Amino acid sequence: MTRFLTISKDFDLKAVLLNGTALLSIGLVFSFVILASGVSAQQHEQLVIVEGKTRQYFSEPHLGTIVQLAFYLDDREVSQQLSKKCFERVSEFNQTFSDYLPDSEVSQLCAKPSNVAHKVSKDLFTVIAQAQQISTATNGAFDITLGVETQRWRESARLKKILPADPKAEGNKVNYKHLVLDSKLKTITLLKPLKIDLGGIAKGYIADQLMLILRGAGIKQAAVVIGGEMVFSGAPPNKKGWKVTIEGPNYKNLGTLTLINTALSTSGDSYQFFEADGVRHAHVIDPLSGKAKTNRLNVTTIACSAMLADAWATSLRVMPTEKAIKFAKAETAIEAAFIPHKKQPTFTAGFPKVEKLKSP
Repeated sequence: MTRFLTISKDFDLKAVLLNGTALLSIGLVFSFVILASGVSAQQHEQLVIVEGKTRQYFSEPHLGTIVQLAFYLDDREVSQQLSKKCFERVSEFNQTFSDYLPDSEVSQLCAKPSNVAHKVSKDLFTVIAQAQQISTATNGAFDITLGVETQRWRESARLKKILPADPKAEGNKVNYKHLVLDSKLKTITLLKPLKIDLGGIAKGYIADQLMLILRGAGIKQAAVVIGGEMVFSGAPPNKKGWKVTIEGPNYKNLGTLTLINTALSTSGDSYQFFEADGVRHAHVIDPLSGKAKTNRLNVTTIACSAMLADAWATSLRVMPTEKAIKFAKAETAIEAAFIPHKKQPTFTAGFPKVEKLKSP
């Protein structure tokens, strides 16, 4: 089945999740085609003059989703060079972080002997170190050592049935505490054989790094979107900020947020799930049980970086909802929205105001 989505021109930026992919509208009318079997898209390049400034837009399929760049720069040739640099960097990051690629750096790390310190790249160390900090802060609600469980979920989703855990894996229970990091030597030691899945943090880090590339080129007004991970710098010309729609698990848009110089991430089950025996199994795995979450809930987080927003959204989605709400209200590094299925949402005190959508 092929699904079509046309983004309207009502907002400067509109992010809508479709099969787990956020599609960016920057004031133009255009369409994307998403195949049910995965993302299929050619490179998109667009520009438009806004208040005397040229708004550039580029997108390419990477990381199982669509990577999108929107920024203001009058020089088209320089813009194309910048977008090329960004997309090349994404490919490099994929070779570092992907657990799908057997020759990626993280896959190679997991294939190395246990109880030996292994030198890793700065990027991989940075992401794993941040993941470990959040794992500690959440008492294991966030855990990158769930690679065996996430691979089983993918196969279960493909077959549309729950696959039992491997008895060998059951006898080799692991968690984030089985990773030991040396910040001075930039080494990582695996205390047990394990598989690392960075799906809940790496896309956010990559989005942050692309924004750094744009900032380094002197661009002050930009948005980067990688799936559900978004990072924004200064507001578009004569606007208060970038407008983003916020959606619940029933596919209904609650309204829009106006954001600048911040990052946003959403974790939920609207698009990445499968149903078996009448139960909906989200792609989010609970480290305590090793099983997929089955409650319907979207968690949207706001943080200073996309990496933090990404990891915190996953953490809060994993926790029991009441505990997660209490935790988010006490955590000063984030703001969060909890949007359950067919129930009223809950927001932390500093979460941006949700502007209601205007009736057509």
